Amino acid sequence: MNKSRKIAVAVERSSAYGRKLISGVAEIAERHRDWDLVLLDPLSALTASDGYDGWICRVINARTARALAHCGKPVVDCLCAISEPTFASVKTDAERIGNLAAEHLIKHRFHNFAFCGYRRIGFSDRRRNAFSRFLERNGIRPTIYRPPFHPNNRFGRDFLLGDRVESPHDAADLVKWLKRLPKPVGVFCCDDLRASHLVSACRSLKLSVPSDVAILGVDDDPIYCMFSTPRLSSIDPDPVAIGQTAAMTLAKMLSDEQLAGNPPSLFVPPRGVIERASTNTYPYAPPWFSDALDFIRSNAVKGISASDVFRHVGLSRTLVERVFNENVSSPVQKKIIEARIDEAKRLLSTTSIPVKEVATLSGFSSLHYLSRAFASATGRPPTAWREQNTT
Repeated sequence: MNKSRKIAVAVERSSAYGRKLISGVAEIAERHRDWDLVLLDPLSALTASDGYDGWICRVINARTARALAHCGKPVVDCLCAISEPTFASVKTDAERIGNLAAEHLIKHRFHNFAFCGYRRIGFSDRRRNAFSRFLERNGIRPTIYRPPFHPNNRFGRDFLLGDRVESPHDAADLVKWLKRLPKPVGVFCCDDLRASHLVSACRSLKLSVPSDVAILGVDDDPIYCMFSTPRLSSIDPDPVAIGQTAAMTLAKMLSDEQLAGNPPSLFVPPRGVIERASTNTYPYAPPWFSDALDFIRSNAVKGISASDVFRHVGLSRTLVERVFNENVSSPVQKKIIEARIDEAKRLLSTTSIPVKEVATLSGFSSLHYLSRAFASATGRPPTAWREQNTT
């Protein structure tokens, strides 16, 4: 019988991100019956770094990093705010997140772009830089919010552990910055908490979200996204996959001393943009256009056709098709099919529902129609796509 290994998982449970990451670790731990998982908060390494065979954690400060490095056991860091060469790192792909944010706002035909993040916080800086680089390659210079220094703004404890949702220390500065932004503007926020701060600032200025300020966050956290008015669009960084990758990396380090001595640095791609009302606007299109897109997203799986969209907005086929082609370079029926494919992708990647049933649930009239449309859009049939994208 194999000797049991005590594995510390020091990840915050106060956020949806942390809980999803933990669930990913637990899923992989099922394959390692000799693992005894112990759930700790991220500051526990300061006092409990001994007695564990390996660590999966979110290292939030230098003192914690030193304590973990001193224990001499394999460590996989999933926050990567502190540089420590003896730790393996597993983090979301900030470059891809920044690119997705820029692509999403460009798709909505904004002329003005901005970024809102925190002061000197690694993940915020990385996402800001990626967002800015992508836009600058396209000849666009975004406006960047520069938070002021505040002595009581301890990001690690107040935000990561405390899940601080009340007004931030820089609330007044956010309001001043918003006043100066050219409108309409698309703003990418480094996470959903920051996006919720910006929604509050807009409300205090009586600015419309999304008509004046469209807001996109990161984490797809239901606490912020679904309890915001309007609901927040967000990029899903796939924390379940981050937890899975961290656990698989630790398992390899525990069995391979050479790998443990040369810990890897790994990146996990985000799942994509989850669009909700906070970016549901095309500022230079007619007001009915966003309503038409929302009607398609809400009803594509019900078997609607382009004619239903024309009736919904009460306008002629010629006019509606012209505005669609001008703003999204696509006819109405193609947007309906795209919405059905998006739903099919969701079902394929998050459930075990048979592909034939996926076709029906996503609004396709037959499995043949789904397979043909899916292969045309992704280059792969549904079954092959599922095999490569199952969580």
